[in-house]
Amino acid sequence: MAGILDQVPESHRDLLQTPLTATLSTIDAKGRPQSTAVWYLVDDDGQLKGSITSDRQKFKNLRGNPNCDLFIIDSQNPFRTLEVRAEAELTADPDKTTVRKFAKVYNVDESMLVQENEDRYTVTYRPRRVVANPPVAG
Repeated sequence: MAGILDQVPESHRDLLQTPLTATLSTIDAKGRPQSTAVWYLVDDDGQLKGSITSDRQKFKNLRGNPNCDLFIIDSQNPFRTLEVRAEAELTADPDKTTVRKFAKVYNVDESMLVQENEDRYTVTYRPRRVVANPPVAG
């Protein structure tokens, strides 16, 4: 399976390799959009991933409708963006392996993110379309 970096123009790959905050948009049970700020990372398998708990609205939305959009804005140039239109795959993460990776990537104390009583899931974003702006000439 091709990794996310293979689907993103070289000009925008840094947006996936730098610890930034993205906007995750999901659709609720009534068909209304819901957006929230999230962290993301490219995992060792090359896939774009997130980590969420089962008590969050975004988890409930993705469980009911896996279609989502991850929108990343370059913090140095807000006109440079990367949009990943995807289908989310939710996988139970009882050992909290993925969220522990986030602590390292985002350079925060693991105790801020890892709560033993939380029901954690890894979100794997399966891209349907990737949109880089400004568009790459070609």
